[in-house]
Amino acid sequence: MQAVAQATAIVLAGASLGWIMLFSFVLSPAAFATFDAGRAERLVKYVMNRGHGILGLIALLSGVAALFAGAVAGAAVAAIAGVFAFMCKFALAPREDKPLKGHRVLKTARIVASGLTAFIAPILIASIVLTLMGI
Repeated sequence: MQAVAQATAIVLAGASLGWIMLFSFVLSPAAFATFDAGRAERLVKYVMNRGHGILGLIALLSGVAALFAGAVAGAAVAAIAGVFAFMCKFALAPREDKPLKGHRVLKTARIVASGLTAFIAPILIASIVLTLMGI
């Protein structure tokens, strides 16, 4: 049972890692290179609103599986990765910046969220290593 839970935790963390790499290093840069700023902004916002909740849920499920495998540290680190994914979704994706009177707003929230999403990857890698080690 522990071996199955360990494998499940690693697969789920790997799936989360794949989503992060796809979003941060393929989708977001391609959107901002291909579309104008407004369209790219809307596309990244749409993908974050739809995908980051699932990303957080998958990372949390990886933590639960790691806990069943007996890797408490791996579970804690995976849970932290899940919380960070939810933070990216709820703190940055739904923002609608209103311009100040006489000033233009430079919308960088989604660009920042793409970068912050990339910083979840090392946390998930640490979770995989800790789960493999059974710590």
